[in-house]
Amino acid sequence: MSSFPGSPRTLRGAIIAVDPLGPLSRVVVFQYNPDQVQRNLQPRSGGDSGQRSADVHRAWGAPTETVSMTVEIDATDQLEVGDPVAGSVGVLPQLSVLEMLLHPGSVRVIANTALLAAGMIEILPVELPMAVMVWGPGRVVPVKITQLGIAEQAFNPALSPIRASVDISAQVLTYDDLPLTDVGYGLYLAHLVAKELLAVVGSVTGAVSAVTELTGA
Repeated sequence: MSSFPGSPRTLRGAIIAVDPLGPLSRVVVFQYNPDQVQRNLQPRSGGDSGQRSADVHRAWGAPTETVSMTVEIDATDQLEVGDPVAGSVGVLPQLSVLEMLLHPGSVRVIANTALLAAGMIEILPVELPMAVMVWGPGRVVPVKITQLGIAEQAFNPALSPIRASVDISAQVLTYDDLPLTDVGYGLYLAHLVAKELLAVVGSVTGAVSAVTELTGA
C-alpha cells in the first residue's frame, strides 16, 4: 500500500455467511485483497447444437458465472503487538469461518440424528448458510462456495497456522437458482440493475469517443 498521503483508501473484499436461524452473521473481511479475480461466464441455453434457428438468440436465464480468487491470511502483524488469539491459534479462526461455509452446523446435525433415531426416516439435507461475496459497493452477490484449497504455510509452537493461502472457487447464484422469497434473489437483481447502468455508461462513453475520433475534435 502506498504511503502517499493523498492515496485513496482501498475497500476490502469480504465474504458474509447469512444464516436465517443464527443470531449473528459470520464475516470474513479479506486482510489483503486478492491481486486477481478470475470470472467465467457461460450462457444458459436450453438446447444443444441441434436447436432450431429461431431459438439461437433466446436466453434461457441468467448466465452461469463462476468466480475464483486466492486470499492471503497472515497473523504476523497481530503477533507483533502481542494479540493473545493470534498467539494461541494463529489464523485458525479466519480459516474456520471460511470452512463453516461448507459444514452443516453441529446443532442441526445432532437434531437430525435424533429425529432419525426416533423413526423420522425422511430427513431433509441440512441447509447451509447463504454466502454473499462483497467486492466493492456495486458487486454484492450471493454465491455457493464450490471449493476451498487451503495451504497452511507457517506454524506456531502449538502447530496452529500463522500464515495461509486460500484458493476460493464459487458459483454466483442468480434468480434462476433462488426462490423469490430468498434474500439472495433481491441481491442478485440489484447487482443486475447496477450492471445494466454501467453498460449504459460504457456504451455512451464508447459512442462519444468514436464520434470524437471521426470528427478529429
